[in-house]
Amino acid sequence: MRGCLKFLAGIVAGLFAITAVLALFLTNFFAVAADRELIKDSLSNLDNLVVEAVPAIVAQTLEEQARQRGLAPINLDEAILQESMETLLPPGWIEAQTNTAVDAVYDMLESGNLDNAELEIDTTPLLDRFRGQPGLEIVGNIVNSLPPCTQPVNPAELLGPNVTIPACLPPELPADQVTQEVHSRLVQALDSNPQLSSEFGVVRVPLFSPEQQAQNAELVQTREQLMRLQRTFSLAQDWGWLLWLLPVGCLLLIALLAVRSWSDLGNWWGWPLLGTAVFVLLLTFIFPTIIRSLLRQAPPDYSLTAVTVRQTGLRLVTAVTDAWQNRVNVQAAIMFVVGLLFVMLGFLTGRRIGD
Repeated sequence: MRGCLKFLAGIVAGLFAITAVLALFLTNFFAVAADRELIKDSLSNLDNLVVEAVPAIVAQTLEEQARQRGLAPINLDEAILQESMETLLPPGWIEAQTNTAVDAVYDMLESGNLDNAELEIDTTPLLDRFRGQPGLEIVGNIVNSLPPCTQPVNPAELLGPNVTIPACLPPELPADQVTQEVHSRLVQALDSNPQLSSEFGVVRVPLFSPEQQAQNAELVQTREQLMRLQRTFSLAQDWGWLLWLLPVGCLLLIALLAVRSWSDLGNWWGWPLLGTAVFVLLLTFIFPTIIRSLLRQAPPDYSLTAVTVRQTGLRLVTAVTDAWQNRVNVQAAIMFVVGLLFVMLGFLTGRRIGD
């Protein structure tokens, strides 16, 4: 009978290891995923990323447009454009807008109110700089990179009725004149935009308005996916701690089945705790490495936008996995110490009984 009880206790010890690993991994993942400040910190250097990416994106876009129109290639100096972007972007502006976006997502997940969810962007600092010399410099860099027109062009119709950058630069017109004209029209278009002027440059973008959902089936699917994510998020925040009841229950069941002395308690609780802690530490060393390797081995997409998004995603995943790994390692180390104490208890009390 005693041997049968010990056999059952051994099975329960294995269940303890499984449930303890799940509890450690999942509860800490829930805690890290719910930490909006961690997400903000991982996206804190987007200013540099945008400054590096936007000039190349602009250059690729203009080159593609020139190719489609059969014009000569555009020789855009990305280094100069990057310097202009650094002047145009107010310090910390992108980081501030990113923090606002992160808060909007977490507020939406915590409240479950997707119908009124909106993204708020304060464009005032950026527009003020675009109206001035920094905006003029960026337009000038683009205009000076335009290919010369190969056919006569009416200067009055150079830009056309729409606010666009011309496809080519007439030799008879000074580049500075075209730059001033393009910049003026762009500024006028911005100032006449009711969405930008109605609330002093604060743009509010509804994410899931009924009108948008009626026109976009994919948006409806995205909303449904977010609703499922929101329910999971709320469930994890409210009831995630219940996962710890499983390993605790296993320890109590082990004590009921096999513990008859202090020595039994030390051995039957100490070794499962010790072994599980070592196993968790090994997994936390391997698991993040595997995740990062999978991200780096994603199907190659050499467009700059895809590369930029991938770099941002990799930075975000790295921040989350590092924080998760640190939390799990600390708790596994505590488990290791507690298990070691129980093993020592079993050894010392068993030795006294043997003596």
